[in-house]
Amino acid sequence: MSARLVLTHKRLSSPALLLLQGYLALALAGSLLLLLPAARINPVSWLDTLFTSVSAVTVTGLVVVDTGSDYSALGQTIIGLLIQLGGLGYMTLGAAAMLSFNASVGLRNQAMLSSFWQLGPDLRLPDVLRFSLLFSLGVESVLTVLFALHWVPLLGWPQGLGISLFHAVSAFNNAGFALFGDSLMSVSPGWMVLAHAAGFIVGGLGFAVLFELLVLHRCRSVHTRLVLWATLTLLAVGTLLLLLFEHNHSLAGLGWRERLLHAFFQNASARTAGFNSLDIAAMSPAGQSWLMLNMVIGAGPGSTAGGIRVTTFVLLITGVVAALQGRTETRMLGRMLGVEYMLRAAGILVITLSLLLLVTLLAFYLMPGADPFSMIFELISALGTVGLSTGMTGELSPGGKVLIMAVMMIGKLSPVYLFTALAGNPERPLRYAGGRIALG
Repeated sequence: MSARLVLTHKRLSSPALLLLQGYLALALAGSLLLLLPAARINPVSWLDTLFTSVSAVTVTGLVVVDTGSDYSALGQTIIGLLIQLGGLGYMTLGAAAMLSFNASVGLRNQAMLSSFWQLGPDLRLPDVLRFSLLFSLGVESVLTVLFALHWVPLLGWPQGLGISLFHAVSAFNNAGFALFGDSLMSVSPGWMVLAHAAGFIVGGLGFAVLFELLVLHRCRSVHTRLVLWATLTLLAVGTLLLLLFEHNHSLAGLGWRERLLHAFFQNASARTAGFNSLDIAAMSPAGQSWLMLNMVIGAGPGSTAGGIRVTTFVLLITGVVAALQGRTETRMLGRMLGVEYMLRAAGILVITLSLLLLVTLLAFYLMPGADPFSMIFELISALGTVGLSTGMTGELSPGGKVLIMAVMMIGKLSPVYLFTALAGNPERPLRYAGGRIALG
């Protein structure tokens, strides 16, 4: 076999492309199941069921039809299963099932899961696998009980418990799917909103971080400390900024407790989940722009959320400071990180923004009459697998729906992970002489 064929085979069998193939197959199967007459209350086209299925598998939450009124209990169950499979990962569940029967997980699957979860060398994959499955089911069970305390008295056991379980799965997996047309805007009391927030914030930390905290009972690694520090900082700063930006807009007329609750929830949801307790279309341009920045940042690596990841965002900031000071390394939490980390963070940002520019041009070509700001908001939400929308999703043309589905699928794997697999990493034995260029 020639070297070119060997390289092509490696690219096609890389972990990223194998995951992509699996998610595409899962989304297609889900769309076919949603076409069953028993899964729908109102007529839904195949393209719309495929859109719903892709959104569920990628745990995004963008919808073109109403989940609560257009799909039956069977359809909602199918969507919930797709969210669970997409959030934890079909490979995760398959490997956990093999381990439960004392079967071995292949080296390729181990490499795929370790890479996708960003596991460090001191974390054993079988241990993290078992933990992720048990922890996910545990958190979802607790959330189901909490939600049932509110919805069962109002709706009765069958419907109330079903809504509670669906929202618990959607919250922990950062999916943003809700069974109400206005997401969580009409949900009360306030502790219900905070319970949703607790679910998707924990789900957005990443299983490697949770395993170190809850199983190893330590917080020593730079990765874990950075994710926790960055998450808390963005939650606090973002809440204050939304209070400022939305003072005379979407938060006008509310008491200070309601203002604080909604500002905290909407800021946290923009980085991970996609639920909304405020009308996104009614927010100020400054508030919407802050949400878009949060959607680009995302949550922790190896979590159920998307974005460029909080670790990348912090590295970009510290890398700029280091470059301005003429240093080739950055200092962080008492540790020194080399230039390769800064270059990778810069590369992630460049690839993400380049992809966003490309899909924006395609979106304006496919939908020339669309509002530019709303379309960019929609694309960023899809790429970050967030699910927030100003109302553009229901107005998408067939071509626009296909484009958004492609963007959601790329965002699920992360642009860098997918593009690295497509580009390959061939060895280059030759080194060229150094040169100098002027910058700035």
